[in-house]
Amino acid sequence: MLGETQVDDAAPSSTSIPPARWLVTLLSVLFVPTYASGFIAGKIATAHMAVPTVLLWRFLIALAALLVVVAWTRPALPRGRAWVHLAVTALLLQLGQFTFVYTGLASGVPAGVSSLILGMAPLLVGLLTPLVLATRLGAAPVVGLLLGACGVYIVLSDRLGGALGSAVVLPVLGMLSMAAGTLYQKRFNDDTPVATSVAVQMGTSLLVTVAVLPFLGVGWLPTDAAGWWVSLWLGIVNSACAFALMFLLLQWRSTVHVSSLLNLVPATTALAAVPILGEALTVHALIGLAVALVGMYVGLGLKRRRPA
Repeated sequence: MLGETQVDDAAPSSTSIPPARWLVTLLSVLFVPTYASGFIAGKIATAHMAVPTVLLWRFLIALAALLVVVAWTRPALPRGRAWVHLAVTALLLQLGQFTFVYTGLASGVPAGVSSLILGMAPLLVGLLTPLVLATRLGAAPVVGLLLGACGVYIVLSDRLGGALGSAVVLPVLGMLSMAAGTLYQKRFNDDTPVATSVAVQMGTSLLVTVAVLPFLGVGWLPTDAAGWWVSLWLGIVNSACAFALMFLLLQWRSTVHVSSLLNLVPATTALAAVPILGEALTVHALIGLAVALVGMYVGLGLKRRRPA
């Protein structure tokens, strides 16, 4: 069953109420396409406006949506060093990751290749979890993460032979920022209410973006309707909703749980790019998706344990 993962990492925080299994399953199913949509929307956004403008409106819209949630739910505010930890997470998981990824997309790196590279973050997070969080990984999560990584590679392996040039380094840096931010969030912010955590991170990222934007010589506003629509999507769906789901799953389950779900993002992105971006559906995408699903099945411990 979903809750029977063989990972000792990430017992639910003391301030959270253990959720029903069906709720964890539902949020897990919603998380994958919500997160994957960022690559498609990001590719469209960078074709309509400069990267700093994309970031500005992503963070601003997400913050506005989250402030409504905070005003409604009135979660506890961070105290003391928690503000610093949330700011560091914002620089890694929000500003760092998406600055590198969007700059790579604007420089010609395909959305599928960016998704493939970011798909390596779950393996890195899973393998570093015992070192950073002082926990123990069982054999099943490690095997599951490796299978998921193989699925990630298969999805778009036929696209890696192109001449991507030095721009391919950008999504690699984004992947490292994502892995570091995920571990930092789990290590230092696990007891912070989700709405508060995401709101503070979006606010921090927005302040940094506004501070540097005047020096970059780019416009402040999207120039057409498509730019506004994709900004709304990135801000509400891919920022506020996706990271709220991610942090809830981190609180209720583990980094390995989230990592296994993230293994499905590249295949999901490749499939979504067929009708939206007009990319051809390849055999690699179908095979990779199947392998990634097996990796998630093994990594999350979905198979019931045999009685002793």
